[in-house]
Order: sequence, then structure tokens, then C-alpha cells
Amino acid sequence: MRKKKTYAIANDEGMPIDTLDLADGEIIQPLYPYGIGIDCHRSFIEVCVFVKTSDSIRKYENTYSTDWKTLGGAKDWAERIIRIKSSPTIDPEVLRYTIESTSTYHMPVIKAWGGNPCVVNPLLASPTRRKTDKLDARLMAYQSMTGLWPASFIADPEVQAFRLLMKQRQDAGRAAVAITNRINNYLLRFGHTIGATGSVRGYTARAIIEDMCKDGFEYTDGKYAGLTEGDYICPAGLPDDVKTLINGMWKEFDRQKAIETEYHKMALDKAKGMLWQSQGGEIKGDTLIKNLCTVPSVGEITALIWLAEVVTPLRFSVKEKLIAFCGCDPSLKISAGKVTSQMRRGGNTRLHYQLVKVAGSCINHHSEPFGQWGYALLQRHAKGGYKKACGAVARRIATAMYFIHLNGETFSYDKYNFHKIDVPDISLEDMQLSTRTRNIFNSYNLASSQTLTSLFIKGELHRMRGIGNKSIAEVDSWIQSNKFKRRG
Repeated sequence: MRKKKTYAIANDEGMPIDTLDLADGEIIQPLYPYGIGIDCHRSFIEVCVFVKTSDSIRKYENTYSTDWKTLGGAKDWAERIIRIKSSPTIDPEVLRYTIESTSTYHMPVIKAWGGNPCVVNPLLASPTRRKTDKLDARLMAYQSMTGLWPASFIADPEVQAFRLLMKQRQDAGRAAVAITNRINNYLLRFGHTIGATGSVRGYTARAIIEDMCKDGFEYTDGKYAGLTEGDYICPAGLPDDVKTLINGMWKEFDRQKAIETEYHKMALDKAKGMLWQSQGGEIKGDTLIKNLCTVPSVGEITALIWLAEVVTPLRFSVKEKLIAFCGCDPSLKISAGKVTSQMRRGGNTRLHYQLVKVAGSCINHHSEPFGQWGYALLQRHAKGGYKKACGAVARRIATAMYFIHLNGETFSYDKYNFHKIDVPDISLEDMQLSTRTRNIFNSYNLASSQTLTSLFIKGELHRMRGIGNKSIAEVDSWIQSNKFKRRG
């Protein structure tokens, strides 16, 4: 429930009465004694250092090439500026600096400088009308001095290697999908709509296409594995050159799928052999993956993507930050104390896509509490219900995976109460429902409050013929008013 908005009050003279001590104001932005901004390019970097003196802030700028030796020299120069020019004198043990995430050109700089970098999207770091390398570096140095951006998480070399294996697996999978999309595109050019039956990667569709590309294939109206050929295959057939082309594409598709499988195995073996950080210490990868796979609908692929993107839950101080990182946190727009609209934050695109995919599978089966809860949510929203339900279930799945990774334990519904609503066991008459709603439930022989509550939680109540939104709203209102009360 949203907190009630409070307002300041005024005395008889109209002056506001402060309810908080002015000395307890919240610090929203620190001011550090120095700031470093780095603008990265392929062949050079622009470095700007701001140093705080007794009565002013001084600026120092320099340009360095990106060879390894010179990058180390740039760090030494920045440290020397801070030690010599600051007043009072400071000696930075660990450098803080803000750097643009320009492709991967910033990675060698971070490797050479170490410290606590703040890696920032260029669209956020340099939102100015005038854009030059020096101006970008100056602005980032100012942002570094004022602590505008938090320190970024930098994965160690082992995690980076694991991420590259996952990226190669993803690239091979995408290449395979692109090939089958082109095959379908080429078939459509000659009137064949076999793709309308589903993905051309499917067993039946591919078998038909391969037969079409054989010499001497005859088009009939007979059945083919339960599919009528004549409904989707144009009698004009395919030119011989196109048959050769498609046969070659199938070979490339199989090659890419084999590469995908190989990299999946390599990534899985890599993850299982690594030690992953948790709250209680390090966990062996094979144990952690097994634990993550105990979450409903989560499999090996989802667990691997989770490890590649999240790496460690310790980088998030609270679960809400992890939810936002996964792109499952709706951002509310509020005006005059009321929610006017909401939108989903971007978050990690790859992880968000996978979590929503898993949530959709959970809802479609709705054979256990997560899926039943999501399915009930789907039934309550006529417009955009599936999208809302997937987002809500994805948020619960991300939360479950966070605590499993954090605590090194398996999944359990014991700590969830959304599917354990305890209500008094009373008759429909005692529930004080409307006469029309009561008559509808009586026609289905639904006589008790607990039966109605169970059907409501599972989403089955919404599918019964004749039970509309008003009746559902009555049941929902009664459950919210009576849940967790002692049974009569």
C-alpha cells in the first residue's frame, strides 16, 4: 500500500513549521577532492583532471595514445597531478575516474588504470550541444568530482572468458535463425507458404522443404506427417538453382547449430568449474546451477545467462536494485500525488528477455503456484494481460534466483504467501455476495469460501462461463478483507 502523503504546516504568521532538524538534511551528492574524466577512442584518450585547492578547482588536460605503455604513463600523470597540485595534499591509493563506454575501447584503459571506474553510457555522460573530446573529458571529470555516478562492476578475467563463450553461443544461434528466416523468405518468393504452419526449423516443415528440393519431387494433395501438402506448396515448384541454394543453406544451418551446441557445452563446463560469490562465501558452479534450476521453469540456459550477466548478487545492496537491473521494475510517473502512467526500465536486455520467456512458459502451463498466480493475473486483465502477467512472474522469478544465489540454497515456496491465502470457511450467504453472483456460483455447486478462494488463486474462476468481472471483483474484495483471519 502506498504511503499517505504528508504536508508541511504553517504557524499563525504563515511561516512554515519545520518538522525536521535542518542539520539532518540528506546528502545527495558528495564533493571529492579530485575528479578524473576520460574520453576514449581507437587510437587515443583524452584525460582531464580536476583538483580541489583551498579556494578553487584547477583543471589539467592531456592526450595520450592507446599503446599499453602510454596508458600506464597516463595513470602515473593523473596520480602525480593529484598529489602535487591538491591543497591540502592528498595521496590517492585507489583512483576514481569516470570513463565513457565506447564499444570496447575503454576496456584496455580500465585494465591499465585499475581502481574504481565509473563506466557511463556516452548519451548520459555528454548530453551537451557542443561536443568535442576535451569537453567530454571535462564534463566527466566534473561528474567524477561530484560523485554523480556510482562505481561500476568490473568482471574478472575468468568471468570475461565465460561471457565470451556465452556470446559465441548466442551469435551461432542467431546465425542459425537468420538462415531459416532466409529460407522461408526464398520459399515465399515462389508461392510456398509452408512457414505458415510454424517455424521452418520444425521437424515436419523441414522434411517437406528438403523433399521439395530433391530431383523428381512430385506435388500431390496427399498427407505428409499429418500435413496436407497442397495447402502450402505451390504446384509450380522451385527452380533447380534455388533447390541447390536451399540445400546449401540447410548445411550451413546444421553447422551453426553444431557450433551453438559446442559453445553451450564449453560455457556450461566453464561455469560448473568456477567458484561464484555468495553471502556465505564461494559456491561451486555445478552446485549453484543445480540450485538455480530448482526455480519453476528455469533451465540450464537461463541459469547460464543469469551467471553471465549478474555474476554475483553481492553487487546489489537490496533485491530491488537487482530487479531494476533485470528490467522488471516498472517506473511510475506521478503528478499531483497520483500515478499518471508507468513504463518499464530498460535494464539488461538479454537477461530480461530470458526471464520473460521463462515466465511465459510458467504461465502457459500454470501447473504450480507461480504459473497459477500469473495465469490468474492474465485472466483479470482483458487488455495487455499476458504482457503484464509475464512481467509480474518474471519479477518473482528474478527475486527467487537472487536469494538462491545469495544464500546458496534451493528454491522453496515456504517463504511465499501469495498462494497460501488463509480465509474463514463460511457459506456463500455468509460472504454477503450479491444475489446474482451467489446464484451463478450455486449453479456450479460452489458452496464455500475456501473453494472460491482456491479457484480464484489458480485462475480457474475466471474461465467459468457466466462469471464476469463484477463477480470476480466481489470475490477478490472479500478475499483481501478476510485473508489470514482465523477460520470460523
